[in-house]
Amino acid sequence: MRLLARLGTLVRPATMFVTVGLVAVILVWGQEEAPAPIELQVGEGAPRTFVATSTVEVVDEEATEAARQAAAAAVADVYRTDTQATETVLSIIAVLFSDLAVAAEPVEPEAPATTTTEPPPTTEIPTTVTTAPGDETTTTEAATTTTTEPPQPIPRTEQILLIKASYPLLEDETIAALVDLVNDDAERIAAGETALFPVVRQEAIDIAEDYLLDGIRPTELDEARTDLVTRPRPLVLLPDEIREPTERAVSDVVVNALQANEFRDDAATQLARLEASAAVEELKRTFGAGLVIVREGDPVTAPALEAIEKLGLLEPEVEAAPTRAMALVALLVVVLAFVFMARLARDTWRHPKMVALFGLLLVIAALTSRVPELVSRDRIELGFVLPAALIGYLAANLFDVRVAVLMALPLPAFTALATGDLALVVFTAAAALTPVSLVSSVASRTQLNLAVVISALAHAPLAGALAWLFYGSETVVLSAVWGFVGGIVSGVVALGVLPILAAAFGITTTQTLLDLTDRNHPALRRIEESAPGTFNHSIMVGNLADRASRAVGANPLLARAMAYFHDLGKTVQSKYFVENQFGVTNPHDRLPPEESAAIIRSHVSEGLRLAREFRIPPDVAQGILTHHGTSLMRFFSHRAEEFYGDDVDLGEYRHRGRKPKTKEMVILMLADATEAGTRALVQSEDPTSESIRELVEGIIAEKVEDGQLEESDVTFGELTRIKEAFVDSLIGYYHTRIPYPGFPVPRTTQPV
Repeated sequence: MRLLARLGTLVRPATMFVTVGLVAVILVWGQEEAPAPIELQVGEGAPRTFVATSTVEVVDEEATEAARQAAAAAVADVYRTDTQATETVLSIIAVLFSDLAVAAEPVEPEAPATTTTEPPPTTEIPTTVTTAPGDETTTTEAATTTTTEPPQPIPRTEQILLIKASYPLLEDETIAALVDLVNDDAERIAAGETALFPVVRQEAIDIAEDYLLDGIRPTELDEARTDLVTRPRPLVLLPDEIREPTERAVSDVVVNALQANEFRDDAATQLARLEASAAVEELKRTFGAGLVIVREGDPVTAPALEAIEKLGLLEPEVEAAPTRAMALVALLVVVLAFVFMARLARDTWRHPKMVALFGLLLVIAALTSRVPELVSRDRIELGFVLPAALIGYLAANLFDVRVAVLMALPLPAFTALATGDLALVVFTAAAALTPVSLVSSVASRTQLNLAVVISALAHAPLAGALAWLFYGSETVVLSAVWGFVGGIVSGVVALGVLPILAAAFGITTTQTLLDLTDRNHPALRRIEESAPGTFNHSIMVGNLADRASRAVGANPLLARAMAYFHDLGKTVQSKYFVENQFGVTNPHDRLPPEESAAIIRSHVSEGLRLAREFRIPPDVAQGILTHHGTSLMRFFSHRAEEFYGDDVDLGEYRHRGRKPKTKEMVILMLADATEAGTRALVQSEDPTSESIRELVEGIIAEKVEDGQLEESDVTFGELTRIKEAFVDSLIGYYHTRIPYPGFPVPRTTQPV
């Protein structure tokens, strides 16, 4: 025993030493080296995924430039009107018509016309040569007359040739029509009619002005000319016989004179485009906290690089983690956890295997704290999938509420060392505590599964609120989803791991108790088949123990399981117990009292033997050992006194079990005695609430007076609540029924 005690003493420090080493290695591993500085260039592949640690806004130069170019390109060319060109066109037309008028003007002849009139022939009288003085000679001189012609226009043909020479591009028909028009005006004027040439001239100028006022761009000049040719402007004032050729002539004149008068103003256009480009504001890109700026392998864009630089993500996040300091902190946390356990849970601390299991949970907590950095590389919200509730499930089921609450302290500390994320630190503390209150009082598998779901649902708003507080509103939804997933994963993993740890360390968990209280358990089937009266008694004791446990804060599931198996040993010699003697003679009538007492006492030892055979956990088997304690078997002690007088050793008529220590053991002892006493009361009289209450008070008082509860920590207040729970249950169970007249039908002596 001393050796075992010494070994047990060594297990605790050894466990602490191993736990400290493992936790320190787990937390420090992979954090020894400082992160290498990262160099990024636009267009190169990102060496890793960069996630925005906070919301950042950067100017997207490329997009801004594209938008500005698009705005500039959308600006139409600016044109200016060339008034000189307009005047030139109108001048050409005016000069043409002026030339036509000039060509048709009468001109003076070059010399006046001279008419010579010949004199009559001169008659010469032949004479002698001698000419006598006084002979007369008659001489007739010729008469000359000068005639002046009026000015006349040059001939039509010459006019046409003259105009053609000056305007070679005009069609011949155009020149001819206009020459005829101007020449015919003389006759019209002479006839008192209106001259048409000025009218046509003005029409030509008006037509040209119409086009010029609208503006004619170089690219539109051909279109305007084509329009003039195909759709000559009607000249309604002209007579019909000259209208059509004159209209074509006017169109031809305007076509030849027309030219572009709107030209692209390059300077104004460039200025307008610069103004439009400058009016475009800078396009900015926002990276919300928690969002990926660039994924590993993707080309780095200019905005992404600027955002990364602004957030300082290229720089080493922190100085190389001081691993020695981390290991020291881990050591202190682990040691403090063990110290708290030794101080707050002394009953657990006394068991080396529980200390080892506590150390194992600390190692699991350290492993759990490294989960976020493994899963949250792309999305920071994934960190909430951390299965912190797993530690709460395991601690609450393998230990108790005190140790489960204690485990909620090291886990956040480990998370702080592993991640440095305050949101996850708070989340792990709350998530580890969430399932503790839910699984510590479950009494069925349905409640256990419901506890897992409720715990996961509680994780969702918790993760969402923390993400909103630390990461930004855009991370709320995903964080809540991953928090819920983490809660479900924690519950599922815990349900799978718990049986393994419970079996390895010999611990009775909620799942174990649920399996034990299943009516199909082999040990229960044995009781039901071999000792049906004991089976019904055990079920009733289980109901009483369950209700009383809830009244005083004990474990109702453990109390029920202990009640179900406390009389397992009666199955060996079931006929010697009164509840199984229906319709048979009591065999104790033929036995001496000491032998009967030995048989009755043996059901405890037989029960322990069968408990080991059916692998009933020690926590439950303690109910077999303590449900009678060292109580006196009064029936057989009285009988012995009747047989042997006062010379009777009452110690031979006491049970040889152990006095109860826990609340569950005390409740089982009182429930067992109360149920048996009430059943005897019912057989002797009609029970009333007063008689039941008196019976229960008497049984509890007798156990207290006999010192059976002296090793337990049950208070008198708790005994009162236990008593009330028993009374209420028994009154409900043995309630009075209304007698039905004539039912059942009395048996007749004669067959029907």
